Amino acid sequence: MSTLDRQVACPSCGASVTFKFAGARAVVCDYCQAVVARTDRGFEMQGRMAALLEIPTPLTVGTTGTWNGQRFEVTGRVQMDRAGAPGAPWQEIIVWLIDEDRTTWVAYAQGNWYATNETSSPVQLPHPDQLRPGAQVSLGNYGTYVVQELGQRRTVSGEGSIDAVPKPGVVVRYADISGPNGAFGTIDWGDGSGPPTLYLGRQFDPAAMQLDTGFPLEAPTDGVTELDCPNCGGKLPILSEQTERVVCQYCGTASDKTQGALQMLGPAPQPPIMPYIPIGSTGSFRGNDYTVCGFVIRSCMVEGIVYSWREYLLYGGNSIGYRWLMEEDGQWTFVEPLGAGDVTDSGNSAMFRGAMYSFKQQVQAKVDYVIGEFYWKVEVGETVEATEFQGPGGKVSREKSPTEVNYSFCSPVNPQEVAAFGVPPPGGGGFGAGGLGAGMGGGDDDASNTLGTVIAIIIIICVCIFISMGDGCGGGYGGGYGGPSFGK
Repeated sequence: MSTLDRQVACPSCGASVTFKFAGARAVVCDYCQAVVARTDRGFEMQGRMAALLEIPTPLTVGTTGTWNGQRFEVTGRVQMDRAGAPGAPWQEIIVWLIDEDRTTWVAYAQGNWYATNETSSPVQLPHPDQLRPGAQVSLGNYGTYVVQELGQRRTVSGEGSIDAVPKPGVVVRYADISGPNGAFGTIDWGDGSGPPTLYLGRQFDPAAMQLDTGFPLEAPTDGVTELDCPNCGGKLPILSEQTERVVCQYCGTASDKTQGALQMLGPAPQPPIMPYIPIGSTGSFRGNDYTVCGFVIRSCMVEGIVYSWREYLLYGGNSIGYRWLMEEDGQWTFVEPLGAGDVTDSGNSAMFRGAMYSFKQQVQAKVDYVIGEFYWKVEVGETVEATEFQGPGGKVSREKSPTEVNYSFCSPVNPQEVAAFGVPPPGGGGFGAGGLGAGMGGGDDDASNTLGTVIAIIIIICVCIFISMGDGCGGGYGGGYGGPSFGK
C-alpha cells in the first residue's frame, strides 16, 4: 500500500489525513482533532480529541531511530486518565517497527521504560466482575498472572496514527496483571460491546533504543524543580515529574500538582511531631542515593488499642524510583516493591524466591498525617487491608484495597544506616520515652509487645512498578504502562 493509498479526507473538516502504516486503524486529524477510523463501512469519525496535555516525552511523533537493531518511527500517542479520579493523566506511545511492519506500545513509569504488545489470548478471558485484586488468571502457555488493579479509564487526547481505535471520553474497564520475573499486562474490556483485548509486555533497557538525533533515551522531565505553596508562599522542592500531591511542610496545605502548577485543595492536619529525618535530607543508603521527600504517620487498632508508626518516602531519582523507610516502636525497616506476579499468596502463607513466609498479622492501616510530596493522591483517612508474612530475611507485606493489591519486602535496618541521612543514630523507643507509638497507644509492656507483632507496612507503591503505576504504582501503577485500554 502506497502513502497515497493511505491518505483520506477527514470526515469532519475535509483536511487530508494519512494512515502512517498499513496496520493503522485510526488517525487523529491535525486540524480538527477528529479520530478518523477505518471501518467496514469506510472511514468514520469516532469522536474528537481534547487538546494535548503537556506530558513530556523524548519519543515525540516523528522521532526515528534503531531499537534492538530494527528501524523504528514514533507514529502516535494517546493520553489517558482514570475515569473516577481525573487529574493524573499518563500517555502511551505507538512505535512502528518499519522492517517488520508491526507496532508496539511504549510507556515510562516509576523510573522505567516498558513495551507492550496486543497478544492473542490462548484462553477465554474472564469477565471483570469475576475478578478481584490478588486473583490469579491463567493465560495458557503465557503462564499465570495476578490481578494487581481493577479500574476504569478513558482516552482524553492523542495525535498521529494508531493501531487501535481510541474513543475519546468513553469509559473502559481494565485489569492490570502482573506475571513472574517482571512480566506484566492488561486485560481491556473496552466499553463492553466486544470481546476483551489482551496486552502483554516487559520492561526494556533504554540503551537498546538509539535515536537518530544522537541523544540517549532519557527519562522525561517537565523541568519543574520548585513550586510556591498557594497558601503561604513557601518554596516547595519538586523532586519528580511523577509527583501528584504536595502537602506543605510549613503550613500543612494540601495541593495537587497539575500541568506544572499547584492547585490548592485545603488544609491537612499537622502531625503531632516533626519527622526524625527532615524532609529534604539526602543520604547514601544500601548502594543508592536517596532524598527524603515525604513523611506519613499511619495507625491501626488491635483489640481496642491504637498503634501508630511512621513512614519516610525516599526518592532515588529516575533510575531507582521510590522506596520507604519505616519506624515502628524504635525499630526501622527498609521497604522495597515486589511484583505481584513474583509472590505466590495462599492467604495463610506467601512464597517469594523459593522461600516460605508465614502469615503473622492482618490489620486495617489508616493514614493519619502527611507532609511532603507524593506520587499518588494521598488522603488523610485512606485505609487499606495490610497483611504481613514473616520469613527468611524479613517480611513480605501485602496491601489491598477494593481495586488494587501491592506487595513489598521489608528488611530490618541498623540504626547506624539511618545516620546516613545526617541524623544521629536513633536509639530504642524511637521518639522520647516509649516512642510515639507507646504515647498514642497506651505504652504498657504488653501493648509494646503486641505492637512489635503489628505489621511492617508500606504505602502503595506503583511499580508496576508497579509498577503507578498510573498513577502509577498508578496510586499503584494504575494503567501507567500496562496497555492502552481503548474504547471499542
